[in-house]
Amino acid sequence: MSTDWLDKRLLPSVDYAISDACRAIHEFASHVHLRHWHPISTAPYNQAVELRIGEGRAVLSLEFPCRRTNAGDWINIDLGTTIEIQPIAWRVWQYGP
Repeated sequence: MSTDWLDKRLLPSVDYAISDACRAIHEFASHVHLRHWHPISTAPYNQAVELRIGEGRAVLSLEFPCRRTNAGDWINIDLGTTIEIQPIAWRVWQYGP
């Protein structure tokens, strides 16, 4: 019995399905990971992030994207101004450019 059909049609289809499933799982896992809050000590430089700050007993999320500069300052990306805050956690900014 010839295996040409198996080699030419079925195996590439199975390979494609496995690759597609792996890609979907990776994208899902990345999305879930990016939604989680991370310790501020691990915050990246020069990347749009969402910050959490402690305000008394409350923990608040800033409603604008922030960036940590190479000098260690935090800036409001929308306004381009330095903000005086002590953030406690960060996650990737997910609300647009």
